[in-house]
Amino acid sequence: MSSRKPLTKAEKIAYDLRNEGKFSMAKKFLASSVLMILHLALAYFVFALWNCPPAVPEPELEQYWGPYPIDMKPDTSIRPYTIEFPEVVVNDLRERLLHRRLFTPPLENAGFTYGFNSHFLTQVLDFWQSSYNFKEREQFLNKYTQFVTKIQGLDIHYIHVKPKVPPTVTVVPLLLIHSWPGSVREFYEIIPKLTTPRPNQDFVFEVIVPSIPGFGFSQAPVRGGMGPIEVAVVLRNLMERIGHEEYVVQGGDYGSAIGSVMATLFPDKILGFHTNMPSVTINAWVTMYTVLGSLWPDFIVEPSLRDRMYPITTHVKKLMEESGYFHIQATKPDTVGIALSDSPAGLAAYILEKFSTWTNLDNRNASDGALLQKFSLTHLLDNVMIYWATNTITSSMRHFVEACDQLSLTDRISTSVPTWGIKFKHELIFQPDSILKLKYTNYLHSSVVEDGGHFAAMELPDVLADDIFDAVQMFRSFHEMEQKKRAAETPNTVATEATAKPTADGTAKTTAQATTNPTNEPEVDFETAKTVYEFTVNDINGREVKLDKYTGKVLIIVNVASQCGYTNTHYSELNELYEKYNEKGLRILAFPCNQFGGQEPGTLKEILQFTKEKKVKFDLFEKIEVNGDNAHPLWNFLKKSQGGILGDFIKWNFSKFIIDRNGVPVERFGPNTSPLELVPYLEKLWA
Repeated sequence: MSSRKPLTKAEKIAYDLRNEGKFSMAKKFLASSVLMILHLALAYFVFALWNCPPAVPEPELEQYWGPYPIDMKPDTSIRPYTIEFPEVVVNDLRERLLHRRLFTPPLENAGFTYGFNSHFLTQVLDFWQSSYNFKEREQFLNKYTQFVTKIQGLDIHYIHVKPKVPPTVTVVPLLLIHSWPGSVREFYEIIPKLTTPRPNQDFVFEVIVPSIPGFGFSQAPVRGGMGPIEVAVVLRNLMERIGHEEYVVQGGDYGSAIGSVMATLFPDKILGFHTNMPSVTINAWVTMYTVLGSLWPDFIVEPSLRDRMYPITTHVKKLMEESGYFHIQATKPDTVGIALSDSPAGLAAYILEKFSTWTNLDNRNASDGALLQKFSLTHLLDNVMIYWATNTITSSMRHFVEACDQLSLTDRISTSVPTWGIKFKHELIFQPDSILKLKYTNYLHSSVVEDGGHFAAMELPDVLADDIFDAVQMFRSFHEMEQKKRAAETPNTVATEATAKPTADGTAKTTAQATTNPTNEPEVDFETAKTVYEFTVNDINGREVKLDKYTGKVLIIVNVASQCGYTNTHYSELNELYEKYNEKGLRILAFPCNQFGGQEPGTLKEILQFTKEKKVKFDLFEKIEVNGDNAHPLWNFLKKSQGGILGDFIKWNFSKFIIDRNGVPVERFGPNTSPLELVPYLEKLWA
């Protein structure tokens, strides 16, 4: 028998209470665990459902936006267009400016932190009323050829500038899409930089700059529903009307949103998409990546760019402060539009405040918004005048009503169109490439600029133009490699370099295509070669280059490195030589090499970014070896033709060879020789 005494009644009650608490806690834990699992499963299901890419929408290509009744035989001709500021409009504007009310004075030391400073606004309006030369500006705005044509019931205005080039230069159609509150005026400084041939490029641009429907000189839709998807359709139809089946698209801000939609809906039309505001805003994965990056920033963004994105609270606060206009325009555009359409003072303040703050947020601290540091009043008022003379501020703002819903759809759909972004330091939105590649599966490169803001084409046209050329060169290389892949599958296929097509306005058009030669040429024997023209190399973008393209030029061929003690001086002086003598036929061919002290360790993308920061203008090629068993045949030929003092091998970075007009190496110089010291030797070859 057990010696254990039976529990008393009191002890039994206490025992039951203790175990009941344990069982109750176990039950609660089990129940809460089940609920947590169910919540996580539900959250994952909702996330997956939201993030599941929707089907690509099929937009109505002939949707009618004009007034009824529909013209059953619409005029589809392309008609010349001239910008006019009618005298009655100018006189009315001057009267309104002259008889404006006194403004409420700004708070002390407020700068632009409460919005446009009314003291400085008085100066702007006085200039507009008495010093802005309306006739002269009208002539300026008409400096480029312009047309209008009816698309889907609307008269669509566009600038069309064609380059004058020999047949050997490929002409690439480029569609430039402006922003809000911008207009076609944004591109006036950059157009000649894009349509002028460059000595180191074998292509140039034919530029088409449309006014978005409801902006400036393009007719506004008479019914609701037009957002970036519908604008993308209109611009697709416009390019088809002009005669272009394939083209490059470039844009920032709203122009970037439209360009992104075009790349998503019409990938067969878009040769490449370049944007100065690369972003994917409405996407569940983007949100998750961004939040995750707040815990581990280096997982999402490069350390050198971390402050452009984190701390997240700082950047969310910035966006909240600078997106108030968006909420108004996405809900009640007509209400604010009435005030802006009736008051030139209000219109100027509303638009120019964006040109101040969005160029650099620090401009808010200045009493004049630092507007005149990057722009002139005349140029800024050109843009305001377009909105005023055409009375389109209201119709331009209506686009925001549809934009959110449409971008929440298209931002979740990936596109394979090759894409390139340039990230200016003071742009409102920054996203790393890791996020951008969620949508743009062939996101090729980001150029990072330590200056500049939202209105890049007006603020830094040289930088933006250079980047567009670099991007399109990469796009062409991308398509060339894709064609090579297809050619490998079908060996007898050869793509033509360019196809001429008649355009709607009666001129010839050249569509940029890459040439594919599926045959493998035998490697040149450097022992028997006579000139550099016999060799083929790859440029920095991986594109094959036959050096006979430099026939008749004087060349400097140099091995370069980004982290060498000679780098800064050599890049600066080589740039100086190129800028001074390229018109005489000087070409500089730079080959990155990591064989000397490991001083060129970066990827091609990193090397390209470094040379952009150094403002390199001359030709760059793939990283190679110049010594040893894997030395490039070209460099073996150079060393054989011009031996060194202590042996033929290359001793260090920045060894330089001069090649005469016949392709023969005639001089060799070591890294201790300054590039500028080469001038007497070069001049002998030009004599």
